Amino acid sequence: MAKQPSSRAYDYQLKSGAAGALRSFFGPVAALRLDAPTVVMLAVSLITAYLVLPPLYSVIQTSLFTTKLTGEIDEFTFRYYQDLIRELQVIGPFLNTLYFSIGSALLATLLGGSIAWIVTRTDAPLRGLGYFTAFASFGTPFILYTIGWLLLLGRAGPINFWLKKFLDQPGPVINVYSLFGMILIESLLWSPFVFLMLAAAFRSMDPSLEEASAACGARVWQTMRRVSLRLMLPALFSVMLLIFIRSFESFEIPALVGLPGDVRVLTTSIFLDAQKLPPRYGSAGAFSVLLMIVVACALYFYFRVTREGDRFHTITGKGYRPALIPLGRWRYLASCGLLVYSLVLLVLPFLIILWASFLPFYMQPSLEGLAKLTLKNYYTAIHFPKVTDSIKNSILLGLGSASAVMALTLLASWLLVRTKMRGRWLLDLLTTLPLLFPGIVMGLAILRFYLFVPIPVYGTLWILLIAFVTRYIPYGIRYTHSGLLQLHKELEEAAYTAGASWTNCMRRIVLPLVTPSFLGGWIFIFLLSAKELSMSVLLVSPQTPVVSVAIFELWENAQVGELAAFGVIWTVILVSIAIVYYLFARRYGVQQN
Repeated sequence: MAKQPSSRAYDYQLKSGAAGALRSFFGPVAALRLDAPTVVMLAVSLITAYLVLPPLYSVIQTSLFTTKLTGEIDEFTFRYYQDLIRELQVIGPFLNTLYFSIGSALLATLLGGSIAWIVTRTDAPLRGLGYFTAFASFGTPFILYTIGWLLLLGRAGPINFWLKKFLDQPGPVINVYSLFGMILIESLLWSPFVFLMLAAAFRSMDPSLEEASAACGARVWQTMRRVSLRLMLPALFSVMLLIFIRSFESFEIPALVGLPGDVRVLTTSIFLDAQKLPPRYGSAGAFSVLLMIVVACALYFYFRVTREGDRFHTITGKGYRPALIPLGRWRYLASCGLLVYSLVLLVLPFLIILWASFLPFYMQPSLEGLAKLTLKNYYTAIHFPKVTDSIKNSILLGLGSASAVMALTLLASWLLVRTKMRGRWLLDLLTTLPLLFPGIVMGLAILRFYLFVPIPVYGTLWILLIAFVTRYIPYGIRYTHSGLLQLHKELEEAAYTAGASWTNCMRRIVLPLVTPSFLGGWIFIFLLSAKELSMSVLLVSPQTPVVSVAIFELWENAQVGELAAFGVIWTVILVSIAIVYYLFARRYGVQQN
């Protein structure tokens, strides 16, 4: 039997690689005996602190100091918080945000959970359609998806047109520019994420409990209500809480759907205050702090729920294979439900955008519209410099942010998983802190910070890259951390015993083995960066357009045809990447929950 490497040999090899280089380069500083983990810890902590702490300082400072006409900080004050309370400015937006988030979380969980149960626990045909629909939805920009539903449900949209005829009503039956419309579109938007998270929980549930219920004479629906749902309560509650948090900080749908209907939420209040002339940064900062406090409380409860999930364990050491529930003749109805879900989530919004892209001006689908079809909008989109520049910038930002986030979080995850250093808790805190920042708050904080710091990134792509990397650090950690947990450290110990340096071990052992998780996270962050709007809308300049903001501006200018053609081109690009992501995740078992 081969002799196991001792911990002393492991420590010695770990220290020798980077320490030797440092001694030869720094000379007298070599006496500090910095080993590789210490150097990596210092570098990763400093970079993460630089990215995360300035936005937190900036947003708090903005809410507590007045500003001059030049935008510089002036006097300390609590006036902005007092104005929110005294003038009741916060009550309406806060209640609207609360109703919007609760409604979206409930409806999205109901919709996504139902699809997850059909796909993972029943014998319904076409079950693979659920996964394909969920992954393909990753490639649809949030803003374009919202605009598609506004065209479908608007006053001149086809759904209202047919409902008016069918119900014999003089006016529109559905008012999409309302709190109801916001909840409907937001819940559809988040239902694929709910599906992916709950599908993993359904697959992991021990079927013997359901089999015992069936043996006692319970029907399928009774078993689902009395056994399955009760066992799924922790997963359901954690998913609802997560969607509540994401809806609470949502910007795209409140801006496109809520503002035209005079429904203001906290994120749109921040945006409006920052866009006024002169900008009301103090009020926007006070709204931001309130929003961050609510998100922090919700995240606290979310982590409490996910930590205490061991009280509801249904997977034990006893082997089992999840059994599919026979639905009998209802299986075809379930398949129809999957088809309708895919149709509503993907096909209808894309088709209405595709229809609008071939028209010189928007009109609802009709025989009359067929005579007006033209490719002029595509010609304009391809040859218009702002469109091509925005696509180029969005791709560059996606490539840069995905690469930077995954490289940084791979090193951070290695420190958290492989070492026992005392400062790990601080690094763990820093990599989690960006979850507190809604996108619009992160954009405001970084905008204010780099307006006055003598670092020339304001008005360039660099400020967007800094914002994206900061925002998506927690997402990268989820992928790299789970990938490293699957690797036993004896593989690295064997490399160190054989004389490999820390750099060679990371390059030849760790990185190749975590490649599936690394690439899965890279593609996911690329897609998020390519669709991001809430930060970009405050940070872009005329010289640095990005796709999401360009679509937002085209919609505000009522240029529906050009917007639709531009959106179709961009959606085809992103959906192709999302399909590659889906095939890659299936091939290498990359977890999406």
